[in-house]
Amino acid sequence: MFGALKTAFRTHQPVSALKSLTQSTPRGFHAMALRFAEQKNTMNPIRPELGASSLFGDVSAHVKEVPVEQGGKATVKEYQFSTANFKTSTKKLRLLANQIKGLDIQNAINQMEFSQKRPGKRVMNTLAFARTNATTQEKYAMDASKLYVDRAWVGKGIYHRRIKTHARGKFGVMHHPTAHLKFTLKERQPETAEAGRATRRKQTKKVWTPLIEDKPIYNPTRVYNW
Repeated sequence: MFGALKTAFRTHQPVSALKSLTQSTPRGFHAMALRFAEQKNTMNPIRPELGASSLFGDVSAHVKEVPVEQGGKATVKEYQFSTANFKTSTKKLRLLANQIKGLDIQNAINQMEFSQKRPGKRVMNTLAFARTNATTQEKYAMDASKLYVDRAWVGKGIYHRRIKTHARGKFGVMHHPTAHLKFTLKERQPETAEAGRATRRKQTKKVWTPLIEDKPIYNPTRVYNW
């Protein structure tokens, strides 16, 4: 019986057809192979159908088709833009990236316009150019009044090395760093009531209250905190 099962797996024929052959032929795999070679033209092997097995039966009857839901959650459009590598360090540029993160696009441009940092003008022009592209291109067609800076991060550029001369014929190496700023713009979605309650719970900072003149101040700090 073991030889019949082994041959059934190789030839894709039912086991019942192999029993009659094993009874009429002598024991041995070689004799059984010769018998199959003679009856190859007369017998039509049963091929398993799609999703079915010749040994375990039809499996497709036990498989349930799951309907695919149409539509679903709408994707939020975003526009990513980046500056070119310019002469500044990542440490200096990261301060500006943290400053514009989460602000509206117009507020971020105003902050960079009046910033005293040298890369501020470069970041301001890049933000204005990205806003124009996000609103005018047909692929995005975003609303300028709802745009805000969702993410902002800094990347490292090429560090140019130059020779710095010293006394007594010695020299050192100077590094001229370059960096770039990348950011993504998204449209601000209207805040729901549940989201507003969640944000109010997360605010752990105490709300400022006016100072009571009749109550004395115990253990005052060295500097008054407004």
